[in-house]
Amino acid sequence: MAMHSLVPGQSVVLSIGAGERYSGEGIAVKPGEQYRISCDRQQRWTDMIIPSSPDGYPNPLAKLCGLRVRTARCFCLCGAWGRRDATAFAIGSGTHTIEADQHTDLTFFANDVRGFEWNNWGSISLTVTRIS
Repeated sequence: MAMHSLVPGQSVVLSIGAGERYSGEGIAVKPGEQYRISCDRQQRWTDMIIPSSPDGYPNPLAKLCGLRVRTARCFCLCGAWGRRDATAFAIGSGTHTIEADQHTDLTFFANDVRGFEWNNWGSISLTVTRIS
């Protein structure tokens, strides 16, 4: 597990594997720190045989079975504070700014039904930049 500690203005490119429950790489954060997360929508990872962008795709069966982030599409790029699904949130593609409210780690994953990571393939890259 590689946790990166960034200083303001510093960036890191992370590779997020579709089959990881939580990414093997993440960011060590402290309260008040702000980060910009950027992910190119042209990238693809695969849910069994269905290719998806970081924005995910509609999957009624997965939604019925209980996606980890219920408000996000299946295979949407998501983040979590402290590797807890209760703190997880949707990211998707594009550029987003987030602020840490605790001393913990920030990790990422493909939104899927918990326990079904075994049939996920590929990875996407995202850039995380510490703003302040």
